Amino acid sequence: MITGGQSAVPIGYLPHSSDLSRPVDRRRFPRYAEMRGLAFDLVSDWGTYRTVVLSTTADITQWVTAPGDCRVIVDLPDSFLDEGWSPKRAARGLAKWVGGEVGRPILSYRRAMQRMLERADAVVCSTDDQAERITPHNANVHPILDLHGEFECLSPVAHESRRLDLVWEGLTATLPAVEAILPALRSVARELEVRLHLVTDLESPRYMNKFLLRRTENLVADWGIEVELHQWGIKTLTEVSRRCGIAIVPVDLTDPMAVGKPENRMRIFWRLGVPVVASASPANVRAASLAGLDKRTLCSTNSDWENTLKRLHALPEERITVASAGQEVALTAYSEESLACRWDRLFDSL
Repeated sequence: MITGGQSAVPIGYLPHSSDLSRPVDRRRFPRYAEMRGLAFDLVSDWGTYRTVVLSTTADITQWVTAPGDCRVIVDLPDSFLDEGWSPKRAARGLAKWVGGEVGRPILSYRRAMQRMLERADAVVCSTDDQAERITPHNANVHPILDLHGEFECLSPVAHESRRLDLVWEGLTATLPAVEAILPALRSVARELEVRLHLVTDLESPRYMNKFLLRRTENLVADWGIEVELHQWGIKTLTEVSRRCGIAIVPVDLTDPMAVGKPENRMRIFWRLGVPVVASASPANVRAASLAGLDKRTLCSTNSDWENTLKRLHALPEERITVASAGQEVALTAYSEESLACRWDRLFDSL
């Protein structure tokens, strides 16, 4: 049993990774349990547990049949219900069966997920937009962002350098969002020395997080700008970010799944004291507006990206102002305690 405190009846938690090393484990329910002193066991089925929290790796063909006396909480931080039809979506149920994530082939993974949401006693998501789409399937929905206590809060630092050092962090699978703004980065690089730091996995599976390993250096070899790769890690991300003048959070605004993602990346860089330039997705607009930065740091076109990056690079004092405004919001509206209180309300609702 993994214990975070003194609760008498442990909660079951079906993790994303058995050692709780994946970000979705470190920043969601287990982090909340640690903050509140809740004991929890890692589980693969409901057993005798009265309450179980499911990560996205749960076999929904199994858990949809959980007995009524087991209170099931589904944590669904990604905007699966926003995704339009595509061959990838159509094949997801079969692919998850082949990959061993579900116990039988599923003709419609979307419909299977809807049935799981209908069975759940509560659903956790990331944004109000996601909650609106989940509510027709479950009335007890709680938008809760990631808990970022593992990242230090560091004072913004002015970088005065002729070179523009940019930092991006994320899974290798999300690199296409960076590729979309390469025309802007190349244009900036014709006037300035630009170095893009990517903090990600140096190697990653191409399919279903399991199959066909690929090297990230091969994916970025033809980008046409200077790229420096760093293996993802909290210490590495912190050190690299502190050496960079601006963090970038591009989003593919044509992809419903990407557009529906929360403002977590902005919040991470704000905690690290780095000014952020981001795509104008709904979540990023919401976060930047809270900080009064929506008119200064959000981009919808490559021209926006080019002009914003050049302007901020030329104005070190404005970068400090932008970073400070973002960090203030990260520590108030997005504070750890305010987010933990949302988990409190979820458990109270049961």
